[in-house]
Amino acid sequence: MRTLPKRLSALLLALSLTLPLAACSSGDPAVVQSRFDDFTQEMFLGTMQSDFTSSVYFVENPEAYGFDRSEMEVTVGVEESDENFRETAKQNEATLDALHRFDRSLLTAEQQDTYDLLEWSGELSQKSYEDRFRYYGSYFSNLSGVHTSLLTTLSELQVQSEEDLQKIPDLLRSIPDYIDSLLEYTRKQQEEEVLTIDFDSVIDVCDSTASQGEDSTVLLNLLAQAEGLGLSEEAVARYQSEIREAYLECFIPSYEKIADTMRELEHGFNNTEGMAALPEGKDYYEILFAAATALDESPDEIRQMAEERLDKTISRMGGLAFLYPDAYNGWLEEGYKTAFASYEEMLTFLDSATDASFPDVGELSYVIDPIPADVANSGVAAYFINPAVDESGPLRIRVNTQNTVDMNALSTFSTLAHEGIPGHMYASAYSYQNLSSDFRKVLASQTGYNEGYATYVELLSLGYLEEQGIPAEVLEMERLNAELSNCLVTIMDISVNYDGMSREEFADAFSMYIDPSFADYYYDMMRLEPTAYLSYYAGWLKLESLRDYAEKELDDSFTEMGFHTAILKSGSVPYFIVERNVNAWIEEVKANPGSSAAESEPESEPAKAA
Repeated sequence: MRTLPKRLSALLLALSLTLPLAACSSGDPAVVQSRFDDFTQEMFLGTMQSDFTSSVYFVENPEAYGFDRSEMEVTVGVEESDENFRETAKQNEATLDALHRFDRSLLTAEQQDTYDLLEWSGELSQKSYEDRFRYYGSYFSNLSGVHTSLLTTLSELQVQSEEDLQKIPDLLRSIPDYIDSLLEYTRKQQEEEVLTIDFDSVIDVCDSTASQGEDSTVLLNLLAQAEGLGLSEEAVARYQSEIREAYLECFIPSYEKIADTMRELEHGFNNTEGMAALPEGKDYYEILFAAATALDESPDEIRQMAEERLDKTISRMGGLAFLYPDAYNGWLEEGYKTAFASYEEMLTFLDSATDASFPDVGELSYVIDPIPADVANSGVAAYFINPAVDESGPLRIRVNTQNTVDMNALSTFSTLAHEGIPGHMYASAYSYQNLSSDFRKVLASQTGYNEGYATYVELLSLGYLEEQGIPAEVLEMERLNAELSNCLVTIMDISVNYDGMSREEFADAFSMYIDPSFADYYYDMMRLEPTAYLSYYAGWLKLESLRDYAEKELDDSFTEMGFHTAILKSGSVPYFIVERNVNAWIEEVKANPGSSAAESEPESEPAKAA
């Protein structure tokens, strides 16, 4: 969507205006901490009470949280309009004002992290709401566009009660007006000559979705929600009839309309270069860059980090190829395989292998299922579904089996490490167990941290495969190859969208790394999804640099358990908080050499409640 990944909704932000000024100005830490907890819980509850879909995903038992979903107005999304744009900007400013009423020094360590996260996100959002950026971005990007994300959202939706079930037809009926507002916005983008879009891809997805008719995974899942709730056969049939009718009357025509509108617009303006080619593109890219990566570093600084890492990676890979020519050729021919018979077997192995290097979260219950072909995005290998705050069922991972060529490939193992253990599923469990704030658990996470961390552990986990008899040098080759790709994509993205590199310059600059016949493919991948891949690779670069620094500072006192505990400590936050935790851990280990500090999280000094 065009909005920043973690903009808070207008209704959620409006709740900040109810905060009593006297409570914020109190000098009593207990009072201030209590009011800050109220402040963030109001944000959580405000979103749950105003967004039916988020509520269903993140709260199983709304009564326990003091609200009733049956009374909620249902809409699939906030319609795009100048009025909503201005209102959200005002509420963002109001929330920052309310936040700044708190004396940060009186908050607990966790609350200070939340304060810093909200301030960072709010100030970044303020920049994006400048009028000059009104029509920048895209609601129909290939990876995260509404036409693809809506398929995932509705195919994974699981209701908890008959009251929830009753809302599904209304949810479907809200789609046409919402989509109309996004299409009108897209037309305006073209008029303003700032539109950047892959018309063919959007048309293909929407045509394919519409052609599914009643056989689609979306409809089958929504119909299935009427079952298993203990309803009579008559009630099940009635609800299913209402859902089917709303789906055929609203969902399918909306996808047909998207495709028709794209065919209409494809004859008009479409930016065929990077974001820097647009009048305010470079400035907007800086905002997207910060939002996507959760980094304070500039694009120039991250590119320099990537270039330095790339040089080292190429040198190391060349050295391994020289020292182990047979192993290198075998790796090139994909001759090294794991012995796993299933995804579940991989996660069982990883759960055991990570015991000595990651803090314990107990035994995790989970299911791993394929993504149905008709809703699968070719650019997504797998995904983890964030659980409800009161989740009672197993955690869920979905795997795109269309992309899994070989169950025993090293890349398949890496994907499961990224999504499962010690990746997203594990990190989510750690946060849910160690953070007290519901708001932080489900609404305030940073994509740049989430994906950067998962990429870091994905590559780290390859080392565990030595237990399966795969030579260490081969595993290092696999890791270095991934690092090379990560660095290249990072440099490409910044070069195209920030530096304004032309297609000809791009083909020339990267000719030694990619087949010239694929130059346009990679160029378009960068221009159509600016910063999307940097959430993975820039964050990974930052964590690798923090680890390098910690190892240098602590030498023999460095432990993976200590480092991983430090980077997990605050949950999903901007990297300046992660770096703060790592530095605190380093200082604690230095101050207590030979103690257990290296194996535990850093001490903190929160304000004490009276």
